[in-house]
Amino acid sequence: MSQLAIKINIAEWVEVAQTDETTYRQRQATEIILHAIAITPALNDRLCLKGGILMGLVYRSPRQTGDIDFSVLTNESPDESTPDTFRNLINSALPRAAANLGYVDMVTRFQSMKVLPPNRYPNARFPALKLNIAYAKRGSYQEKRLLEGNAANIIRLDISFKEEISEIQVLEIADGELLLAYSLNDLIAEKYRAMLQQALRNRHRRQDVYDLNFLILDLELDDDAKTKILETLLKKCQARDTIASPGSINDPDVRNRSRSEWNTLKLEIGEIPDFDSCFERIATFYSRLPWSDKV
Repeated sequence: MSQLAIKINIAEWVEVAQTDETTYRQRQATEIILHAIAITPALNDRLCLKGGILMGLVYRSPRQTGDIDFSVLTNESPDESTPDTFRNLINSALPRAAANLGYVDMVTRFQSMKVLPPNRYPNARFPALKLNIAYAKRGSYQEKRLLEGNAANIIRLDISFKEEISEIQVLEIADGELLLAYSLNDLIAEKYRAMLQQALRNRHRRQDVYDLNFLILDLELDDDAKTKILETLLKKCQARDTIASPGSINDPDVRNRSRSEWNTLKLEIGEIPDFDSCFERIATFYSRLPWSDKV
């Protein structure tokens, strides 16, 4: 982690939500979980932050998310002991993280975990862990439910294995406490890969159009950066058996799946931009990547 770190003010990100008690508590729990990973040597050099939380913390995206997404940086093959190892490392660090941050009225604890895809682990080609971390205000009824293993308030921590990661950036979330994260190039490539993979996984991902539009709206990239984005995209798609070609983004199925439930973004950000304008912008950006050098 010798590269220059980007300083992130998570406390400020938490405090701006103070007028909304639900979001405020959720962000406090998120800060505790991120801090727990940052102070755990067996995790802070293996997990790479991506997704909506990265969008919010680094790029100031207004889109809310209750999930924390990480990829394992190394190409390690998980075995039967891996789920318990991650669970125990994270769960044991949570109380210390809360104490370090001064959250004396917050309780956080591991609640449950899923291994994906089910029934085929550890031989699955793209395994992932989904851990539910419960949180509650100390002394509340919700704490009682948490202690019973039935908490209503949870943060889902998703950890993916065997992801293609070309570049990372380092985030300093507190004095000397570091997290690895996707670079901007990797983040953009990952969003495009997820869009192109929607049909293969039978998904509808309207958030990727929003996030990509948010990222590239005023972005000026040189030729080298565009080349890196395309190279990373091609690697990510190849690893997930997904076809990426100059015209892939214009597949009607990609557009229709991305449009699905677009209006539900209002629940997260209030006023939303026009879908067609956003899609055209990101499709144009995609088509102007240096495809002629790769196909």
